Amino acid sequence: MEILNEKSKELMLNGYTNENPFKFIVIDDFMNDVVINNIASEVQKLDTNNADYVFYDPKWENNKYAFSQNLGDYLTNVIKYLSSAGFITYIEKLTGIKNIIKDDMTLKGAGIHRIHNKGFLSMHTDFNTYNSSIHGRLDRRLNLLLYLNKDWKKEYNGHLLLGDRFTCEVKYDIMPIINRCVIFNTTKDSIHGHPDPLDIPEDVKRESLAIYYYTKNENGIDFEGDAERCTIIFNIDNFDRSNIKTL
Repeated sequence: MEILNEKSKELMLNGYTNENPFKFIVIDDFMNDVVINNIASEVQKLDTNNADYVFYDPKWENNKYAFSQNLGDYLTNVIKYLSSAGFITYIEKLTGIKNIIKDDMTLKGAGIHRIHNKGFLSMHTDFNTYNSSIHGRLDRRLNLLLYLNKDWKKEYNGHLLLGDRFTCEVKYDIMPIINRCVIFNTTKDSIHGHPDPLDIPEDVKRESLAIYYYTKNENGIDFEGDAERCTIIFNIDNFDRSNIKTL
């Protein structure tokens, strides 16, 4: 069975549709309906108590759980596909970025993210580089976020916000609905997060599949010419939210 819908492939081959506040694309109905429903079903089986990472920091992120190991065969094969040379051919066409690391599921960040009630992720830019035991120093170049949330309501919050570093405005509000894929370049300017605490019923969780893509670092500084840096946090209260485009 084909994993991606043909429309998704066509959109990726045509390049980014948005460059403000940074390069990104939103693709709805990203995967075959059977595949996305199977992914969502398999994720529901993951026990929060067995999460590999728990993130709790009232200033940064709260009630976030990440699963990267023991995902089961189905989820593992989906991540394998999204890390494969075949799929990355489309990613390279979309972004114009060449020599993305392929066929490696050990790269930092791949897995399932689950956010429980009151959880949030502050506005931030991502770490730019890390040392892989296989490839050496790598630059982080892209995020792929595939949302898995059926019947998500606006009042639940948890929307992905994209911010402009220079004008201090939130430009986009992206609802995390099932089978919506968001892909964007990770640079020193790509401010994003879901800073509004979730307001959800007890039986609802905000879930997504995340893949981060890397290229080999050649110079000791990153592809933008910067030294190694960690995640940088931005206060949402400092951003103007009056002219947001909602997707």
